[in-house]
Amino acid sequence: MATVLVGAAFSWVPSLWWDEAATISAANRPLDGFVALHAQRDAVHALHNLLLHGWFSLVGIDEFTARIPGAVALGVGAAAVTATGRILAGPRVAVAAGVLFALTPRVTWAATEARSYAFAIAGAAVLSWLVAAAITSGHARWWVLYAPMVTLATVTFVYTATLVVAHAVTVLAVRRDRLRFLVSAAVGSVAAAPFVFLVWSQKKQVSWIPPLDGTVVRTVLLDQWFPQAPWAAAMCAVIVVVGSVCVVASGVGARERILPWLAVPGVVVPMALLLAVSVVSENIYLDRYVAFTVPSMALSAGWMLARITARGWVVAVGLAAVAVAVAPAYVAQRQPFGKPGGSDYTAVADRLLEVSRPGDCLAFEPTVSWQPTSPRSVADARPDLAERLDDVGLGRSAAERDNLWSSDAPPDVLAERAADRCDVVWVVADRDRDTAWRLWHPNNVWWRFEPYRFAGTDTYRALTGVGFVVVDAEPVHHLQIVRLERAGPGEDAVERTGVPTG
Repeated sequence: MATVLVGAAFSWVPSLWWDEAATISAANRPLDGFVALHAQRDAVHALHNLLLHGWFSLVGIDEFTARIPGAVALGVGAAAVTATGRILAGPRVAVAAGVLFALTPRVTWAATEARSYAFAIAGAAVLSWLVAAAITSGHARWWVLYAPMVTLATVTFVYTATLVVAHAVTVLAVRRDRLRFLVSAAVGSVAAAPFVFLVWSQKKQVSWIPPLDGTVVRTVLLDQWFPQAPWAAAMCAVIVVVGSVCVVASGVGARERILPWLAVPGVVVPMALLLAVSVVSENIYLDRYVAFTVPSMALSAGWMLARITARGWVVAVGLAAVAVAVAPAYVAQRQPFGKPGGSDYTAVADRLLEVSRPGDCLAFEPTVSWQPTSPRSVADARPDLAERLDDVGLGRSAAERDNLWSSDAPPDVLAERAADRCDVVWVVADRDRDTAWRLWHPNNVWWRFEPYRFAGTDTYRALTGVGFVVVDAEPVHHLQIVRLERAGPGEDAVERTGVPTG
C-alpha cells in the first residue's frame, strides 16, 4: 500500500506527453477499432490499453485516472519483491528490498506514466517470486502458476520474456526443479509465441531509436534505474560492494544462496540480450525498456544492505539516506513540465478549457520541429477538448485512420470550415522563436527547436484570408495558444492587438 501511495501522490501533476496520448487514443475507441489498430501497430501495449479501455469507460479520462492503474500495479510488484526477500533471506531483507523497490526513481517514474511499464515491472516481480516459491518449497503448483504468468508478462511487455532465460540460469545454478521449470517455461512461451510474432512484425515502431553510442554506459549505470538521481545510484553501488564483502566474509545459508542466483541473472541477462541484439542489429535498448529489471536490482541491493549489519536501525538509516538521495528526482518527476522534454499538453488543454467558451472553434497548426507528431496529439490526450470546442481543424480521427494519432485538415479546408462555423478560432501552435536552440531528450536524441512564426504559416494565411484576425497569442511552454476572431469592417491581422504578422 505504501508503494501505491508514494507512486500515486501528485501523479496527476505532470503534463501528459505524446506516448501517453498514444495510450489514451488507443484505449478511447470502440473495440473493433481497438483490434484493428493493434493488429497493425503498438501491439506491445495492447493488453495495457485494453485494461484502460474498460477502466476509462467507468471513470473517465484525465491525468490521474490514466496513471493510477500503474501505481496499483507497482503495489503488486512491491508485495512480490518483499515476499521473495522473505522466502529466501528473512524479514529484514524483505523489508529492505521492498522499501528500495518503492524508492527507486524508475518505479516512481513508472507511476506517473500511462504506459505498460509499471505492469511489466509488476509482472517481472511476480515471476521471480514464483520461481523462489517453487524452488524452496518443491511444490509443483508454483510451476503450474509460472506458465500462465510467463504468457501474461510477455503479453504485457514483450521484453519481459528475457526473464525466462534469466530464470533458466537460476534453475541450472541451484540444481533444482529443472524439468518442471523447462515444461512450465515452454508452455508459457509457446502460448505467448503468436503475440511475440505479431510484435516482431511491427518492429519498425522502434526503428527511430538512435544507434548505441558512448552514452550507453551512463544509461546502464544510471538512467535505467536512477534517472535524475546520481547520488542514489552511487549509494546503492556502495551498498552492493560493501555488502558483497560482508557476504564473502560471513558466508550464507543454503536457502539464502539462491537469492543472488535469482536476482543477478534477473538484472544481467535481460540487459545482455537486448544490448547484444542492439549491437548486431538495430538498437532495441532504451532505459525505460528494461524497467522490469528493477525488482531484481532492488532484491540484490536490499539483501546487501541487510547483510552489512544485523542492526535494524542501521538498515533503517541506510534506507532513509537513499530516500533523501532520490527525493530531488521524485520532486522533478512531479513538476507540471516534468515529462521528457518538458511536455505541456496538460497546461495547453487546461488553459483552453479555462479561456474558451462552449462552441468556440479549435485547430492545430501541424508545423513543429521538435516532436514527431502534430500538436494535435494534445486533443488525442485530452478528449474533453472535443466535448467543449468545435474541432474545425480535424482531418481524420485516429480511430478512422487505424492509427495512434488523428490528422489535421489542410489549411484551405480548415479555413472553409471556420468561415462557415466560427466566430472565434483557437489555434494551438509551436511557440514563436527567433533563434534555434536544442534540448537533450532522455531518448538519447536532441530536440531541435527551429525558428518559428505562426504568422508565417499556411494556417495563418488561410484563416486571415477568410476574414479572421489574431487578437491574442499566449505562450504556454513549448507551445502557444493563438486566438483569432472574425474581423470587423476595416480590420486586418494586426489591428486588434499589434500581434506581429512576420
